Amino acid sequence: MKSSARNGKIDLLKFVFAVIIIIYHFNKATTYPQPIFTRGYIGVEFFFVTSGFLFAQSLSRLSCRKATLIDDSFAFMKRKFISLFPYHFFFLLATLIFCIIHYHWDTERSFVQIIKCIPDLLLLRINGISSLTLLGHEWYLSAMLIVMFILTPIALQYRSFFFRFLCPVLTVFCLGFLYQQKHNLDFVTEWIGLCTTGFLRGTGEIALGCLCYAVYDKKLPERLPKWLLSAIELFLYAVILLHANRMTTIVNDYAILFLTAIAVTISFTPKASFGFLNNRFVYFLGKLSYPIYLSQIFVRQIIAPIDFGLGYAFHVAFYVVCVIVVSLLCILLVDNLLKLTKKTSPHPLPTN
Repeated sequence: MKSSARNGKIDLLKFVFAVIIIIYHFNKATTYPQPIFTRGYIGVEFFFVTSGFLFAQSLSRLSCRKATLIDDSFAFMKRKFISLFPYHFFFLLATLIFCIIHYHWDTERSFVQIIKCIPDLLLLRINGISSLTLLGHEWYLSAMLIVMFILTPIALQYRSFFFRFLCPVLTVFCLGFLYQQKHNLDFVTEWIGLCTTGFLRGTGEIALGCLCYAVYDKKLPERLPKWLLSAIELFLYAVILLHANRMTTIVNDYAILFLTAIAVTISFTPKASFGFLNNRFVYFLGKLSYPIYLSQIFVRQIIAPIDFGLGYAFHVAFYVVCVIVVSLLCILLVDNLLKLTKKTSPHPLPTN
């Protein structure tokens, strides 16, 4: 995607919510009293809704003939998978090597564990067959890809049905079912007979993101004045951040999810854009959010057990800095390898 087509506000929000999520997971690996962002898992809802929005936006730009429906759908998902896989593979390999060294796995056990992590390698762990979870947080990527793989041919062939009927039904059914199981969204791997709760969570929230795009495409937010859109947006994100930090108990996770959907719709609306955020640095922060999300377990295994004796604030800040540094190194290495592949291969892999 060219810089001019990017949304700096969304890129900045991706970075912010990625940091919130890694802090939440860091807290679970430590025993500090009164940590911040104890509901940081709610950041995943931002990413699901945003992914659903961008998914619907991408599909709206595609023209598809019935004769090539399956091929077009497969090609669309192939590009998406290949764009995500190199960074995923980098951290899966790094984490596997760390575990072999740190836990003193012998050759036999290393081989067994490598075989067991094949579902993780293929980003299939949310389907229920994963037996070794090296990068447990990647359930989000697994759910996103599987849900989109299922929905893509339906959305391409039956656009009106998809937006007007299927997405509302999936949103209402999936989220309603999950609410009856647990009144918060902090559950992923529980098996509910046909699929995991994480898969159902991803399905409902991606469908909700598609509905956000439908509202955006009708230009409904554009009917409000810019100052009012900005005020609503800032208020909503303030409530979401307060909720993530457990500073408010007025609303539950499901209410926050729908507030997130409204906020994301406004954030994509050109009328509510902040021009000063549309610059290369902010765009890069958005790109950095993906390896930040991927690198957290690898870095956490190294940093969390260290007792600096300087308190929680220093420890968590040092951890975040280390995650960012490792993410920068990942981008530097992976992007250069992809460029090299593109130059040397007669059929180069797509990099976006």
